[in-house]
Parts: sequence; structure tokens; C-alpha cells
Amino acid sequence: MADAGRVLYFGDPRGALALLARGVRPVGLVHGRRGGPGWRRLLPQVADLPRWITPNLNAPAVVAQLAALRPTLLVACFYPRRIPPPVLDLAPGLNAHPSDLPRWRGPDPVHWTLRAGDADTALCVQWLAAGLDEGDVLTRERVEIEPRESAGHLADRLEALGAERIADVALRVLAGDAPPATPQVGEVSWAPLADPDDLEIDWTRPAAEIDRLVRASAPDPGAFTGIGDELVVVYAGQPAEAGAFEVLPPGTPFVRGGEAFLRCGEGAYKLTRLQLGRRRLGGRAFARLLV
Repeated sequence: MADAGRVLYFGDPRGALALLARGVRPVGLVHGRRGGPGWRRLLPQVADLPRWITPNLNAPAVVAQLAALRPTLLVACFYPRRIPPPVLDLAPGLNAHPSDLPRWRGPDPVHWTLRAGDADTALCVQWLAAGLDEGDVLTRERVEIEPRESAGHLADRLEALGAERIADVALRVLAGDAPPATPQVGEVSWAPLADPDDLEIDWTRPAAEIDRLVRASAPDPGAFTGIGDELVVVYAGQPAEAGAFEVLPPGTPFVRGGEAFLRCGEGAYKLTRLQLGRRRLGGRAFARLLV
């Protein structure tokens, strides 16, 4: 491979596989985790390449090892940690980010996109920058959010799309035909990692807001609540009319038509998938426990 194509890859297997499918063979790979979609397909294809799994990128020895590969382009596709300046200084870099930048900069944009009730989002490929997700945008592809989509499903769609788009852009950059870079404009919003302890459901809130929290937190770690002495993790449900049960205080469970509901500040929320203690239950099975 010519020096102009010396790609050092950071991130999940799908992005590396997309590069390989386009004839771009990285000089090394830095995995953000062990596993992920495409892991078993990727390993035989890169068995002869230098690889690291979640190394300390601030360690001088690691930086020296990466520098010895003489990269001319860094490609980061859903790498879960911030790449520090000593590594960014090795070469220009590309990053795939699953939000409509500068909205939802940070490590957990999908959670906050759903929690805010956004109707759509975007997949951006940008230049890596020292500031978190501040780099100019090279491509932006809008993605419509499905009406009942969970964070897990949306994240998977965006990660699959991001792998393909960043590989396309990398190919253009290596050919000397980089897309025009566009500075980010508009109000910046931040998407920090959601603390699992902050995902407790407040039943005084409207059912539509609770529904967004549940979908934004599924499948892991899941929004949660207490019913009696039991911890309940809610994985799926949907808003509903409270009807005759409007007289109940928020947070009160009730059964209607064999289905389990909880009263909300506005309306009610029908439970369809949950965990009670250590038991995974459907909504109807849970309803039978309530009567």
C-alpha cells in the first residue's frame, strides 16, 4: 500500500469491514471493545495486522507504537473513548457521529435524541478535532426516526450507516477528493452518558414523556420504577388514555382488558415488556400478578 493510504482505524468492526470492502487495508486497528457486529468476519482478515483493544491512548508507549505505523489518515467509527491530542497529532482524522451536529455532541446522542422527541436525526462524517465533536462536517445524511423506535434499534441503524459513509469519505480523502468541509452552525446541545440512576420514571410526568424515556433507555440499562417492594425495569410500552382510571394518583398500577397500566400525570402508560426482580415478563403476564 502506498504511503498516501496508510489508514489507522479506531472503532467497531463494521467500519473496518467497510474499508476492506473498498480495498482500503488499515495499517493497524484500535478496537473500542472486544466483539460487536462483524467481529468474527473481521478477525481472519486482519490477523496479520497490529491491533489493540481499548489501550490507554495517553500512554507514551502506546502513542509511540501507533506512530511507528506512519499513518496518514485516522478513521474513527464509533470508538467509545475520546482520542487524545498526542494521537490526533499523528495524522488528519475522520469521525462518524450519529446526530445532526452541533445538536447532541457527546458520547450518547441516540439516548438524548429520543428522549427529546426529535422527529429525525443525522449521520455526520466530520474531521476529527481536539474539541469534542467540534470538527467540520464533510457529509450529513438525515435519518428519520421510526415512531416506536428504541435507542438500541436506532443506534444499530446509525452505526451500520456510519460504517458505510465513513468508508466512502475515507476513500475520497485518500484519492485527494475530500468533500467540502462545512463548519457547524446553530445551537450546541450536549449528550452526556446517561447515568443509570437518573433513569427512574417520574409518573407525575405526561405519558408521552415517559414513553420517550423508556424508548431512549432500551434495551440497556432500561428505565425503572418501584411497585410495592419490587424494582421494575420497563423495556417497552406505549401511552394510553387513562379513562375511568383518571381518579388514580400518578404511579398507581391498574388492569384494563387484561393489560397492565400505570397512571401518569397526563394519561396512562401501558406496559408491554418489563423485568420484575429477576423475571422478564410481558405486560399481560404482569397484569395477572396485579389482580
